[in-house]
Amino acid sequence: MKKCSKCGLSKELKDFYRRKSGLRAGEYYEKCKDCYKIRGKNYYHQNRERQLYLAKKRKLKYIVERKEFLGKIKNKPCFDCGKKYPAWVMDFDHRDGKKKVASISFLTFRKLVKFDKIKEEIAKCDLVCANCHRDRTYRRLQKIK
Repeated sequence: MKKCSKCGLSKELKDFYRRKSGLRAGEYYEKCKDCYKIRGKNYYHQNRERQLYLAKKRKLKYIVERKEFLGKIKNKPCFDCGKKYPAWVMDFDHRDGKKKVASISFLTFRKLVKFDKIKEEIAKCDLVCANCHRDRTYRRLQKIK
């Protein structure tokens, strides 16, 4: 049991955060998790505009990183016709639509999932140019009819 220096309640050690680095690494903080959460919420509300600005800045940074990541992957020739096109012309076509979790663009720019998840989804795809992708889609739809 440990007493919180903010609220004065005695709580179990699991209710306190541990220091991760520094001279006192491994020791527990003086304030409990609940008090730190309240402090964090208050700070956010007092500095809302700044927090929103920083969140937007972080999101833009992630998007730029992901665009560069996809640009490198898309720097290959089309799987079907063998021609090489700029990255913005290349598409990821899922080989088996039943195994598709989501589109690469959704995972990359909307949901902002980790690179590992994006790579897993890319592994289910062929890299094709926009023309070949349209042709593949048309042929798939013809088979269904």
